[in-house]
Amino acid sequence: MRRRILILSVIAIILIAGGAYGINMWYQNTHYVTTTNAQVSAPLIAVSTLGTGQVIKLDVDIGAWIEKGQTVAEIATPRFSDNTSRQGSEAPPASGTAIEAPVSGYVAAIWSYPGAIVSAGSPIVTLYDVSNVWVTANIDETAISRIHPGQDVDISVDSLDGATLKGKVQGIASATAATFSLLPQSNTNANFIKVGQVVPVKIIVLKTDGASLFPGSSVEVKIATN
Repeated sequence: MRRRILILSVIAIILIAGGAYGINMWYQNTHYVTTTNAQVSAPLIAVSTLGTGQVIKLDVDIGAWIEKGQTVAEIATPRFSDNTSRQGSEAPPASGTAIEAPVSGYVAAIWSYPGAIVSAGSPIVTLYDVSNVWVTANIDETAISRIHPGQDVDISVDSLDGATLKGKVQGIASATAATFSLLPQSNTNANFIKVGQVVPVKIIVLKTDGASLFPGSSVEVKIATN
């Protein structure tokens, strides 16, 4: 008798736990759209020179914070030992033209080094503008009808040990992510297999609480649809 009561108690606990789990899953699926297919995005600003020159000084390093107007590098006109063929560069001048940062931000990449010859428009460094950071979330096409601008979003950031930030849906792309692929999917094949598509959704971050969000880093978003 005692064993029977114990077995019934265990079954009751399992049923209650399963029911609670099922109700929670139903509630989450009804009131939220969640995806881990999301990344931090920010403008990547290439700092370049307007004309061909030789880098004589580079004042920044990867990860350094740069203020708008701060000198990133100095560029001088290259001097050649043979001006006819423009071969055999001589020592560059001691000073040159300052190349300044157009925005404040962190140095994301360095593409040149002192002594290198750079052509017009070639990037010397790349900055990312932390004043304009957002999240791009790829939402399954079957759920995109539930997404609208202005909806509240919880953003869980992997690089911040899962810390949650607040955001809002700002815009929804008018095309699927595959549309922008270098090799877009072709439907002209007789053996076509339907593949679920995702639609990019732009989410603004309302407050970072002083945390640094790195472009390309992974996040999980939970969009409140009701």
